[in-house]
Amino acid sequence: MTRSNLTMGLLLGALLSSPPAQAQTRNTGDFISDPKSGCKVWDPHPFAGETASWSGNCIEGFAQGPGSVLWSRDGKPFEKDEGSWDRGRQSGRGSQDWGSGRYQGEFVGGEPSGQGVMSLQTSRYEGEFRNGKPSGEGTATNLHGVYKGRWKDGCLRQGEKTIAFAVPSSSCH
Repeated sequence: MTRSNLTMGLLLGALLSSPPAQAQTRNTGDFISDPKSGCKVWDPHPFAGETASWSGNCIEGFAQGPGSVLWSRDGKPFEKDEGSWDRGRQSGRGSQDWGSGRYQGEFVGGEPSGQGVMSLQTSRYEGEFRNGKPSGEGTATNLHGVYKGRWKDGCLRQGEKTIAFAVPSSSCH
């Protein structure tokens, strides 16, 4: 007899998914240079054809201090990040807006880390983040209910039920 495990994927976050028509390989992170200023900004999840347009100070070739980055893929804007940068990486309080969602909160090394709120179409998570994923105390809300507890790497276990937020359900084992 197999154990029944109900997995409810709230939504796959735009931070971790790509259009199915484009079979692209995700790199582990890289600095992308603004083609106009040459200023570098950190992209934790780069894809081929991405460019960055930095608006702010550039110190020793890296985005530094308050500013914003407009990300484009194949010439089409898809994300705008605002806040503060340290040696090219988003750090401190800020926001990231993309077509299917938004994150507002704390950043470390260019990834959501600390307290924040992520909204994805019909779902929302508020609480602690680590390395871009819900980790720690938090609450997710979607059309099916409210899920509160201690999250780990984007997953919450409640008895036989596993809830995934901003990660594929298959990553919750």
